[in-house]
Amino acid sequence: MSLFDSKFYDLIIHPEGSGSIARMAFEAQRYGYSGIAVINTQVPDKETIPPGFSIYRDIEISCKPGRLREEIKKHKNSGDILVVRGGDEEFNRASVETEGLDILLQPAQFNNVLAKAASDNSVAIGFNLGLLIRLRGDGRVQELIKMRKNLKHARKYDVSMILTGNAHSVYDLRTPREMAALSGLFGMTPKEAVDAMSAAPLGILKRKSPDYIQDGVEII
Repeated sequence: MSLFDSKFYDLIIHPEGSGSIARMAFEAQRYGYSGIAVINTQVPDKETIPPGFSIYRDIEISCKPGRLREEIKKHKNSGDILVVRGGDEEFNRASVETEGLDILLQPAQFNNVLAKAASDNSVAIGFNLGLLIRLRGDGRVQELIKMRKNLKHARKYDVSMILTGNAHSVYDLRTPREMAALSGLFGMTPKEAVDAMSAAPLGILKRKSPDYIQDGVEII
């Protein structure tokens, strides 16, 4: 069985208007994805998306570190995927130390202490491959350095990892194989890349299910 026979998900998508969601869904399915999650956007009716394809909703939390814990707790039981974009060390610490956050995306300052907290609180570290696609020169090199460091800390503490293209249109979407190839630029193995687009997103979606209580316990 090939690694790329898995179900793939991109949990951070920025559709430009409600009409573009369906188009992105059809294109993502054609590329081999089973679902996507859209940032701060209402999920469309099932009739407008491909059969067998799933769309979920993200809430991107953006505020000062002092209010971050309060905002995460406010949305914790919403059923939506909670995403925070990485900031300075104080901001990242508040993020990973607050139970209920799902993804800390592309933290610029990440270390062993923050990785341990992320692991303890089931916070996934997101790798924004869209930056590698769009940036050139020194900017791209700096992002690769950050990703390599984040990967090292995530491995050490078995932190869940997420890959996203951070797409804003269908032209930003990439196939799972292309995403895995890009992640190899900062040292991810093909197995790690596939898990970051399949097992890790599925773990987050499982926790968001109304039937989920905790790992190993489920309402039947």
